[in-house]
Amino acid sequence: MKTLKKILTIIVVLMVLHAGAQEFRIGLSLAPTISFNKAMIKIDDQFQIVDSMRSGGLGFKGGLWADYGFAQNYYLHSGVLIHNRNFSSDVARMRVTTVEIPLALKMRSSEVADNIRLLGFFGASLDFNVSAKQGTVVITKEVNKIGSSLLLGAGAEYNVGFGNINLGLSYHLGMTDVMKSKLLRTIPRHLSIDFAFYFN
Repeated sequence: MKTLKKILTIIVVLMVLHAGAQEFRIGLSLAPTISFNKAMIKIDDQFQIVDSMRSGGLGFKGGLWADYGFAQNYYLHSGVLIHNRNFSSDVARMRVTTVEIPLALKMRSSEVADNIRLLGFFGASLDFNVSAKQGTVVITKEVNKIGSSLLLGAGAEYNVGFGNINLGLSYHLGMTDVMKSKLLRTIPRHLSIDFAFYFN
């Protein structure tokens, strides 16, 4: 319930910003993700990387994107996304559901071709881990509730008259550990293939 209240609060804030924005856009986003997690286990009081080439897995996220225009072709980018992530290695095999709230500076170019613009953004996201399973066992209490990530992305936007289609890639570098364990660390990192449709 607390997470739901936080999400509703963010939606209300976005609606308030809409009232005074030079330009405010809301869109739907869908994205397959590829995780490259860094799993580490504590051996002799030092953390050592395990399965660095095999850790991770495929995931999927979707939700709302919102852009608040504060200057020509400059936006404050945010939203609310539900992300199902996989963390797999020899020492941990988990599926974690996370609510991501990005906050980034988004830049849009002038038209480079008919109705096509280039995009770029960078910033961070606040990540709420709302559920977790190891196999069929629920381990939600064993993961940290809140995490954070740095994000960097680029793509293109195509205007179709009644809206704008966005397609791009973004990289999310986790800054916090998923697990509460003092013996195991799982730092999340993932590549997102972003598709979004903004309504006019």
